[in-house]
Amino acid sequence: MAMPRGALNPDGPSGAVLPNIARIRNFWLGGANHGEADREMADQIGVCAPYIPYLVRKQRELVRRQVRFLVEEGVTQFLDLGSGLPDEGYVHHVAQAADPECRVAYVDADPSIAGDSKELLEGSVGTRFVVADCRDVEGVLSHDDVRAVLDPTRPFVVLMTELLLHIPDSEGADEFVASWVDALPSGGYLAISHFGEDEQVLEGLRLFENLRFGRFPEVSLRSRERVAQFFAGLDLVEPGVVPAPLWRPDPGDDEDLRNPDEVRMFAGIGRKS
Repeated sequence: MAMPRGALNPDGPSGAVLPNIARIRNFWLGGANHGEADREMADQIGVCAPYIPYLVRKQRELVRRQVRFLVEEGVTQFLDLGSGLPDEGYVHHVAQAADPECRVAYVDADPSIAGDSKELLEGSVGTRFVVADCRDVEGVLSHDDVRAVLDPTRPFVVLMTELLLHIPDSEGADEFVASWVDALPSGGYLAISHFGEDEQVLEGLRLFENLRFGRFPEVSLRSRERVAQFFAGLDLVEPGVVPAPLWRPDPGDDEDLRNPDEVRMFAGIGRKS
C-alpha cells in the first residue's frame, strides 16, 4: 500500500510516541524492530484494509526476485533509496547470498530509524545505512558512507521500492527519476515497484480517517502506463512493466498467477545503454 515514510498522524499530541511506517512494515514482515504504537497502528490499518500486510509481503518477495535477477546480470552494487529498515531477507542478504562481492547502500531520510538500521547491519560486510535526502543526487553519491561501498563510475542499481508513491507529479516526480537515470553509468539499472490506482486502497484511506485513527498524508497511486513513463530513456528488461506477480515469478508461484491483474502493484527494471 502507498504509505508515507516516518511518523504517522502528525496531528497527534506533542511528545507522544508516534508510529513509524518503517517499523509498521517491519512488524508485518515478521521483524522485531517495532513498538507498541507501531503495532497498534498496524492493527488499525488492518481494520481498514486487511489485504495490506499481504501486499507488503508480496512486495518484499518481488524485490528479492529483482535483486537476484540483477546479480545474475553481473551487477554487484545496489543503492536502495527510501529503504526503511534493512531487516532480515532484504537487499544485502539476497544479493550477497548470490554473490558475496555485492555491496549495498541503504538511504532513508528518516533519522529515527538510523540506530536500529545500523544495528541490523552490524557485522555485515559491504553494507551501509545513510540518512540523506534522496532528492539530492550528488549529495547521496558523494556521501562518505555511500562511497565506502559504491563506486558510481561503475554500473550500479537504483532501487525505488514504494518511493515514488510519496512524490506527486506536482513536485517533479519525473524530474526526480530522470536525475537518477542521468547519474547512472552505462550498464546501470533502475528498478521500480509502485502501487497502482485502486478504489479499495482509496476506500481504506478514507475509512482510516473516518474512524478517527488520524490523518493519512496524501499518496500518489499511478496506473501501469504512468509507471512505465518513469523508464523513459532506458531499455526495459522483459517482461516490461507488469503486475508484480508477473515479473519473473519463481517456480511455485502459481497461486499469485491466477489473477495477477488484481494485485494493483506494478514492477519493472530498465537498463541504461
